[in-house]
Amino acid sequence: MSFAEFLYFLAFTTYIIGACWSLRSDGRKEAVIVLTIGVISDVLVTALAMFGPEAFDMGATGRNFAIDLGAVLGAVVWTLALCMLVARYMERKPLFHILTVATLLVWFVAYLAFLYGLHVYPMT
Repeated sequence: MSFAEFLYFLAFTTYIIGACWSLRSDGRKEAVIVLTIGVISDVLVTALAMFGPEAFDMGATGRNFAIDLGAVLGAVVWTLALCMLVARYMERKPLFHILTVATLLVWFVAYLAFLYGLHVYPMT
């Protein structure tokens, strides 16, 4: 596991903790801050992996369908997270909860696709 993969894991875990806490506490402000930290961490790690130092290199020597799928779903995750935060700001709690769960599910699939593409599926 590379350093960047570990940071992605921490970002996703932080989001999971914040999302679960938020769902149990009906969108408590502190819980929303925790899940927001998870999303921002994911964005920052992605930016560092793309433009940053070699320590964030994941060793991918090519591309494949799973990595591309993970990248597309990652963009969907960021869009859902932004919509989720807007819904929370507008105090539309039911929509906020739906988007929180949708973000969680899409992020899980994106994370698995990315790991599968990096470690199992052959690169082209």
